[in-house]
Amino acid sequence: MRVLTESEGRSFLTSHGLGEKLVPLDPNRSTSETTSDVGRRCFYANLLTNHLVTTPDAVVCLDITDWAVWPSSQNPDLFYAYRRYLGENRPLIEAHFHVFTACEANEFRNMLHLALISLFDVGGASTTTDFRFYASHDGWIDVLNYEGAPWREESAWFFKPSAA
Repeated sequence: MRVLTESEGRSFLTSHGLGEKLVPLDPNRSTSETTSDVGRRCFYANLLTNHLVTTPDAVVCLDITDWAVWPSSQNPDLFYAYRRYLGENRPLIEAHFHVFTACEANEFRNMLHLALISLFDVGGASTTTDFRFYASHDGWIDVLNYEGAPWREESAWFFKPSAA
């Protein structure tokens, strides 16, 4: 894992043709869900990782842009302990853009899971697929889901409306 500053993260994104920032997705090309279910957020971390790390040469990024909105829902000690375990000692305010290789898919998934259950604003993208996601501290998660997307059929069962 490499952790980059905001300007280094912007350079990474532009050099890989991913824009300048990971932002909320176009509602016409995405599926959005609001959930407070921690188990579902865990499954999201697995699903999103699988759709981003698609080849052995994939490089995926995770940008955490807001992390202090709901302090009562967060465990910063756990989050920072995991970052230290991965070799990163700086606080998020100094370096919040994370880059992982395909060999680090488990670390990516774990970092994403911690960000999702902590209700951080977090976006993710890959260098080998146009799949993207964006999750908000307000509890919603957008997943790129346009007509003809290669992952659409495979993940359609997950995005079915739940029975009331």
